[in-house]
Amino acid sequence: MIRSAALLVAVVAAAAVLAGCGSSSGASGGSGCEDVPVGLNNQVASSLSTGFTVDGFQAAKSHDDKGVWFVSARAVDPGGGVLYPLWATKDLSDTGTMFAVDNKSQQVAPEMATLPGLSATDEGAAKSKDCARKANSKGS
Repeated sequence: MIRSAALLVAVVAAAAVLAGCGSSSGASGGSGCEDVPVGLNNQVASSLSTGFTVDGFQAAKSHDDKGVWFVSARAVDPGGGVLYPLWATKDLSDTGTMFAVDNKSQQVAPEMATLPGLSATDEGAAKSKDCARKANSKGS
C-alpha cells in the first residue's frame, strides 16, 4: 500500500510539472509561461477582423533590455485556419496595453497599434508562441 501511495504521489507531481503553461494560477514555476489577464485578452478580442476568433492567451517575459511581455494566442481565421499571432505589453495586468508585433497579429486585429523596436525574433517571442501552442493543445 505504501508503494502504491508513493507511485500516486510521483504521478501527480509529474502531471503538475507537465501542466506548465496552461495553469490558471499564472504558471511561473520555471516554465516561463504566464496566463494573460482578461483585460488584455479583451483588447485583442474587441479589435478582431471579421470572422476571426482568439483564445488561450499566454505570455512570456523578454529578459533583454526591452522590458516587455510577448503574448500569443490561438487564432482561427474565417476559413478555419489556425494562426499564433504575436502581441506585446509592458504591463501584464488588466490595465496594460497590448500592441501588435507581427503580420499575423495585424491580420487578426488590424486596428491595434504597434510598439516600435519589437519583432517576432526578439527574445521571449518564440517562447510565448510555444506557451500558447501547449496551452491550446490541452483539451482539444
